[in-house]
Amino acid sequence: MKRFIIITALLVLTTILISNCRRSEPQEKPQQGEISREEAIDFTLIDLDGIERTLSEQKGNVVLVDFWATWCPPCRDEIPHLKELHASYKDKGLIVWGIGLDNEEKLREFVSENDIEYPILVGDESVGQKYDVQGIPTTILCDKNNRIAFRHVGFAPGMEKDLEKEITQLLKE
Repeated sequence: MKRFIIITALLVLTTILISNCRRSEPQEKPQQGEISREEAIDFTLIDLDGIERTLSEQKGNVVLVDFWATWCPPCRDEIPHLKELHASYKDKGLIVWGIGLDNEEKLREFVSENDIEYPILVGDESVGQKYDVQGIPTTILCDKNNRIAFRHVGFAPGMEKDLEKEITQLLKE
C-alpha cells in the first residue's frame, strides 16, 4: 500500500511539473499602437556574480526578462536564441536577464556548461508571483519606460523571430 501511495504521489508531482513547463504558442500580443502599457513591477535580485540587479534602474533600455529553470526542456530550447539576441542587440540598448527558478548551484553549472554571457539572476517565489508566472519559460519584454510591451509563455520554434521583431520595434521607440 505504501508503494502505491508513493508511486501515485510521484505521478501527480510529475504531472504538475510537466504542466508548468509547457511548449506552447506565445500569448496574444498587445495591439499595435496601444496607448497604455502595463507598468512593470520593480524587483531587485542578485545575479550569479553577486551583483544586485534592479529593474527600475534599467529605464532607457529595452529589457527582456526570461523566467526559466534548468530542468525545463522548452527553457533549454529558448536559451540559444536568447544568447543570439543578447549578442546582436546588447550594444543597441537591449538588456537580457534570465531569472533562474532553480537552486544557485544548478544555475551556475548550467550557465558554465552552456556559456551564457547575459546575467542570470537567482529567482525567488515572490518575483514569479509579481509577474504571474504560471508556466515556464515566461518571457517578458519591457519598453524603455519600464512598461510591459510583450509577454510570451512557453517557447515554440519560430518564436525567436517574433522576439527579434518585437525587440527591434521597441528599440526604435
